Amino acid sequence: MRKILIGILLPLIINPIFTNAAEPNERPNILLIAVDDMGYSDTSPFGGEIKTPNIESIAKKGVKFTNFYTGPSCSATRSMLLSGNDNHVAGLGNMYELLSPNQKGKPGYEGHLNDRVVSISSILKESNYHTYMAGKWHLGHAPEHDPSKRGFERSFTLLQGGASHFDDEWMMYANYTPTYREDGVRTHVPKGFFSTEFYSNQIVKYINEQKDDKPFFAYLAFTAPHDPLHVPDEWLNHGKGNYNEGYNALRKKRLARMKELNIVSQETQLGTWVEGVPLWEELSPEQKKQEIRQMEIYSAVVENIDHHIGRVIDNLKSSGKYKNTIVIFISDNGANGLTMDQYPGTDKAWVERNSDNQFSNLGKRGSRIAQGPGWAQASSTPFRLFKHFLAEGGIRSPLIMSGPGVEFKDETVNSMAHVMDLAPTLIQLAEAKYPNSLNGKPVKQPRGKSMVPFLAKKSSSIYKADEALGWEYNDRKSIRIGNHKASWSDKPFGSENWQVFDLNIDPGETRDISAKKPELKEKLISAYSKFAKDVGVVALKAPSS
Repeated sequence: MRKILIGILLPLIINPIFTNAAEPNERPNILLIAVDDMGYSDTSPFGGEIKTPNIESIAKKGVKFTNFYTGPSCSATRSMLLSGNDNHVAGLGNMYELLSPNQKGKPGYEGHLNDRVVSISSILKESNYHTYMAGKWHLGHAPEHDPSKRGFERSFTLLQGGASHFDDEWMMYANYTPTYREDGVRTHVPKGFFSTEFYSNQIVKYINEQKDDKPFFAYLAFTAPHDPLHVPDEWLNHGKGNYNEGYNALRKKRLARMKELNIVSQETQLGTWVEGVPLWEELSPEQKKQEIRQMEIYSAVVENIDHHIGRVIDNLKSSGKYKNTIVIFISDNGANGLTMDQYPGTDKAWVERNSDNQFSNLGKRGSRIAQGPGWAQASSTPFRLFKHFLAEGGIRSPLIMSGPGVEFKDETVNSMAHVMDLAPTLIQLAEAKYPNSLNGKPVKQPRGKSMVPFLAKKSSSIYKADEALGWEYNDRKSIRIGNHKASWSDKPFGSENWQVFDLNIDPGETRDISAKKPELKEKLISAYSKFAKDVGVVALKAPSS
């Protein structure tokens, strides 16, 4: 009897019944893929004509979210992605490059991932995960803010927001010299470097170098398709001939496909065209020729990303790790509507002087071109506007998830979700816990919500009908509760008054219903005020009501 009791009790002593801790090799691997400045409708699972079979294969194995939100810019989203908290809490209340004098030094505006939050990489590393990163950081330039100091065991990163995708380490715009580090040490890219290929290779290398069966967290942060648009020569013709009808026609075609795929409702209309951007028929033949080539190259860049995602997944399959790997795919914000001469300190003369933008060289080393606002608006179909704006085109992103814990298979859901939710979700799936303190100091708990019950089909939604999601960016403001969204934006992109939209029937934000629903408007404005106070928004100026 004594031996029997020992046999029963000993396993409970080793693995207490009050924990769900699994052996390290039973917990899931995590592959988190973030692309840079890709539009909502660019990939084939979301209605795009660009060939992305590998991204589509992730969707067929799992789930697509049609109501997934990010921040309006790169570093804002990345701070929320890694911390589970709002960017105004995590240190990127504004991009480092755009901080105003009255914001500098304020809590939440440090310009780097601050110590009020703990990175998911730090948490998973402490939970016996290997942690790897390759690609764009954009969360602080100083050595003490390096990925190696925020929990990444191995990393090869570009610290800034963008650069040439080739080995010339060429600046994206004036006075914006790229800096690379490997495992915290200043380095340079190797000869023959092409960003998308190299970062994929690094992630594969880190995973294959593992000598144990500990799970891994791999953050593959592509710098593409962020401008300047570059692809290897053998990819230059991949999108050729697909865009001769122009960006206005492309929007209509994509919307039709999105309706077929149930990405949007049948009643959805295209968002209002952006003021100041010429319609396709208003362009001269020479302008059309240039625009067509820019979009062909952009399309090739996205195809190239998909190709290398396929290589990473193939490696996981050949190593036997894929079955136990959660795969997540997002874009960090909407498509980029800027042209190369609109960056800080940069004008057309600088671009012409420092670039080889002959037509025959576009997309090659030395060229410096962007997608442009017309095609960016098409990439944002059916929404209005793009990156840097709080219209849906700037903050709604594709999210695709598959793997352990995801009970969906080739399904599309419209439950509202936010980039802040990914960290709490992955922490729970990894059976880890967000700490209450860091280095003896209390830290802010995540504002994001774990998606685990929803992914397991044990809950019908992630957010309750009365829960709010808020955004602020350079005094542009937005709040969403349920299907209703209120926004305030400067002219000509808004009315400089609060507007209210019903996103369920009007995701393009074409019909302001604020005058018809004054009580709803006041409710949303009040919710925004609470959000701004809770996260510590530091305004540039006070808007009119």
